[in-house]
Amino acid sequence: MTNKPPKFDPSIFMTPEYWLDPYPALKILRDHYPLYHDAEHGQWYLTRYDDVVNAFRDNNVHYSNRLYADFMGIVFGTTMMQFDGTEHTQRRNVVAPEFVGKKLETLLPIIEKNTQELIDKFTLQNAESIAESIHQQGEVDLIDAFSARLPVKVIIDMLGLPQKDHATFNEWYPAMMDGLTGNEEQRAIGIQANQAFHRYIDRLIDERSVTPGDDLISRLCVAEVEGTRMDTEDIKAFASLLLVAGGETTDKVIASMWYHLMKNPVQLKEVQKDPDLMDRVFVETMRLTAPAGSQTREVISPVQLYGQTIPVGEVVHLSIYGGNHDDRVFKDPDEFNIFREDLYFGRDLRTGYYEGGQASHLGFGLGKHFCVGYQLARSEAVIGSKALLKVMKDPQLKPGTQARAHTASPFLEVPKLELVYEPA
Repeated sequence: MTNKPPKFDPSIFMTPEYWLDPYPALKILRDHYPLYHDAEHGQWYLTRYDDVVNAFRDNNVHYSNRLYADFMGIVFGTTMMQFDGTEHTQRRNVVAPEFVGKKLETLLPIIEKNTQELIDKFTLQNAESIAESIHQQGEVDLIDAFSARLPVKVIIDMLGLPQKDHATFNEWYPAMMDGLTGNEEQRAIGIQANQAFHRYIDRLIDERSVTPGDDLISRLCVAEVEGTRMDTEDIKAFASLLLVAGGETTDKVIASMWYHLMKNPVQLKEVQKDPDLMDRVFVETMRLTAPAGSQTREVISPVQLYGQTIPVGEVVHLSIYGGNHDDRVFKDPDEFNIFREDLYFGRDLRTGYYEGGQASHLGFGLGKHFCVGYQLARSEAVIGSKALLKVMKDPQLKPGTQARAHTASPFLEVPKLELVYEPA
């Protein structure tokens, strides 16, 4: 008598309990339903690492990104995420050099400057008793004081926008993010926020097309690949995408890095002794609790897998959470371990497997749609967190704090990450 696989109810995907801890449900799918069809909602799920990697690599053969126009395009306008083939390559080649290699070196001082400004403000508040509670008690909500502010400040500098309007941008980008996954009211608010942002930068694009500076908007106005330039709508849509993806993703990663360190004090001690280990903290955090749980693809030619056929036109979820927690690839995948030997900690994460059997995390996607801003996010998170190490001695979660790792949840409010520490 054979054991029947456990039943799986897809309604769990729409519950707060799933978003608090999606990994038990995804393990059931990996072990028993590696290609799962949610017939009620007309969607398919891939949850094993190898299958997700293969689907990420398959661009314009079986899978397409064009469905991103249905939800991202409504809020942001046309972005390169929704294109495949030549159109995607041309647009990506215009912007990608701004985020990798030597180009990143010009941004590192901006990251360091913004990080240090926040650290200076942080410590100045202690020294001058501007925030008496922080000065006297040595405590802070790390998200409100740091992780939610640093990425937007960096992006504002990159785009050449005035820092005096930081508060306005900080209102726009969460509204735009909510517009992607929320209800009709949230979508309408997201569209309004994006339109306001576009009106804000319209004049700047006109000015910098004529007299470009060294900011990213200027560079995009004049950048050209094989005779192709980004038009005004392209630039505005990309700026929106950068503001939201760069702000929201890096914000969550920094907060999650510190959450995991607080929960693993032995590893925190190692990082305090060698701050360069913070880079490993970033990579392991992206594996364990990536900011986004999945990416979606539209099937453009039939997919044969596990005795099933996914027809043309169907939507497939490539589970980042599922692949990153696949115990076929990662030992003890639900544990935080910056010294694990099966995870690739190097700088390039595009391909999946590496020599020696190490596997890269899937948090930034793979292949042609690998996130162009990953080096920027990695530098922000690592440089910012190393700077925090210098000013917080023996940081701990404040007693009673209901902290959790930060993931993209449509149901749960962003929790606080309140730390208590002795000012260094």
